[in-house]
Amino acid sequence: MKNIALFISILLFAFSVNAQDNINISFSNDYQDVYHLSLIIYTPEGKIQTRVSNLNPDQIKAYSLPVNTEIYIADWKQEAFAMKGNDIKSTGVKPYIVLKDSDAKRTIKLSSIDQNRKSSL
Repeated sequence: MKNIALFISILLFAFSVNAQDNINISFSNDYQDVYHLSLIIYTPEGKIQTRVSNLNPDQIKAYSLPVNTEIYIADWKQEAFAMKGNDIKSTGVKPYIVLKDSDAKRTIKLSSIDQNRKSSL
């Protein structure tokens, strides 16, 4: 019985430590028009996610992601490239942000993102 209780305690501790590694980051549409936000996300475990959404003016989109996650803000060419199963990292593009503890509860205004980025595709 002690072994089962010890195992459960260790398991709960492992889950709580893992959950603490996630931080919240938000994107806020401070434009007067709908903004098409396309994120390509690489987590430290190697999971790749593409998150695409249209944000209305004053809308906020929040994500909970692990520390050291790489976030790419994709233009329409990069989005199409990734949606076909291609790896955006192979193009040499650098991530917009690599999450660190200090980014917790950070809100990125969409107007602060360089709209004139040149696609390397």
